[in-house]
Amino acid sequence: MEYIAGSRTPGSVVIPEGTYGWPGIAFGGYVAGLLGARSAGGDQRVDFLRPTPLGVPLELSFGEDGGRLADGQGPLAVSRAAEVEVTVPEPPTWEEALRATGEHMTESPLVTSDCFGCGYGRAEGEGLRQLLGLHPGGGLVAAAWRPAPSLGDGVLPDELAWAALDCPAGMARVRLTGAPHAALTASLSARLVRPIAVGERHVVFGWLISRIGRKTVLGSAVATEHGELCALAESLWIDAR
Repeated sequence: MEYIAGSRTPGSVVIPEGTYGWPGIAFGGYVAGLLGARSAGGDQRVDFLRPTPLGVPLELSFGEDGGRLADGQGPLAVSRAAEVEVTVPEPPTWEEALRATGEHMTESPLVTSDCFGCGYGRAEGEGLRQLLGLHPGGGLVAAAWRPAPSLGDGVLPDELAWAALDCPAGMARVRLTGAPHAALTASLSARLVRPIAVGERHVVFGWLISRIGRKTVLGSAVATEHGELCALAESLWIDAR
């Protein structure tokens, strides 16, 4: 699978057919990365307006106020400068993350085996394979994660760094609140701190910030196995009706 390299040059993009969470709909974190990683530096917020299709030409454009991904019917997602102000918990240790991954494989009620972010059924390099389970100390979901070397030239492309922040939040929403699995991601705001080296040990984790009615605000992060923060995000998810 070939991924799009970051560039602020406007033009036509096609999201690869396999880059989905729900079949037929582009993976939200990757869509956010197409915009956020290409915008003019600093923290970025991406708002999702409509589901993004796969395998068809889409128009990517940028202005002083942010970016826009659109099809023939209008905008699909838009980005703008933001400030990510989330309090990141102490990253799990590698050993704790391994235990959480084991919990995912034996106890997780979810069956999204082909999700681009957390699907265990994906072959190496065909997805991120973040096997997120409950942290043994409670309050988090986490996974021991080693990005496949084929996903980047030494480091993950920024689009995939954004994508790596998606499922830790989505899994936290379900496992920590009991919310229904079906949901819509309304927004994702992220900060990339340091490169995510492919082939190296990392820990990904997600936590609950608030839940009111159908709306859940969540935090997510990627750290090295030694606890050095690589990326962090805040996202808003809305239960599907």
